[in-house]
Amino acid sequence: MGTNRQSLQAEELSAFSAQMALTVKTGIPLSEAVILLREDSETQEAKKLLGRILEGLEAGEPLADALRGAGGFPAYMTQMIEIGEASGRLDRVLDSLSKYYAREDSIAKSVKSAVAYPAIMLAILVAIILILVIKVLPIFNDVFTSLGGELSPFAKGAMAVGSAISSYSVAIIIAIAAVAAALLIMRTTSGGRDVQKRAAQSMFKKLSLKMAAGKFASGISLMLASGLDIDRAVGLTLPLMDNPAMHGRVSRLKEMIEQGKAFPESVAETRVFTGMEARLLVLGFKSGNIDSVMEKIAQDYEAQTDERLDSLISIIEPTMVAVLCVIVGLILLSAMLPLLAVMTSIV
Repeated sequence: MGTNRQSLQAEELSAFSAQMALTVKTGIPLSEAVILLREDSETQEAKKLLGRILEGLEAGEPLADALRGAGGFPAYMTQMIEIGEASGRLDRVLDSLSKYYAREDSIAKSVKSAVAYPAIMLAILVAIILILVIKVLPIFNDVFTSLGGELSPFAKGAMAVGSAISSYSVAIIIAIAAVAAALLIMRTTSGGRDVQKRAAQSMFKKLSLKMAAGKFASGISLMLASGLDIDRAVGLTLPLMDNPAMHGRVSRLKEMIEQGKAFPESVAETRVFTGMEARLLVLGFKSGNIDSVMEKIAQDYEAQTDERLDSLISIIEPTMVAVLCVIVGLILLSAMLPLLAVMTSIV
């Protein structure tokens, strides 16, 4: 576990759930387990957070209430732990929560990796172009001037852009720093994170829907394994849907189930799941292994998400290389061709 943030990271939630699940299985009192975790913590923030949890447990509070009082734990997690404590399945719930947040962490890391690579490529592209228009083209221009020639209109335009960038470099750097700072500040507020999340969802609609469907399947699997019925499971999963399109589908699904319609048919009709996943759900519902099937569906969507991210990277990489080659080629040709003409006239 890490710090006393507004919301702990999925990796930290997964590790904490796994450690507490092991505690419950071995019969160690929860308060003693938290003491051990606090002693092993490497940061003061983590020690303080575990200390607040320990205070709640020693005051006689159940684990769910102690986590709520400590802060940093999502409402979904505390609610599921409360259900596990009430049903006597706390160990299973904690195990399932560990897997759930491990999957969330895996998807988040895949997305960050997919975004970081194109960003680095773009930075390299911009750097190369700036070096050409600010440093290289002026050298060519001096050569042409000494030989009595001049650059092509395209090269002159590119050099003018480079000159403008060089002249206003301080202002440009300040503007870029301001934008970067604004993005970082946005990530520290719930409203800012929502804006960034919705922007990403708009750019990658299909990928976002697959991720939301996987989250729905994982949540339903967790709650069914905890002993909840399908009606309540869908109701508790609805707040997890941060994708507007999927939230609308799950909301409609909830209404249809409340009206007495069967869960598999309602899922297919609302298009929460499509294709093979929808057919798997029907088979799982008939066999009575719906929680296992939902877990399998969640894993399938996670695999599809990884494949989609890999596909996007495989498209972005050659595209950016091609754009770089074209731009650099045009700049160099616009300078080299007039130089060849001048050299030919001299010969």
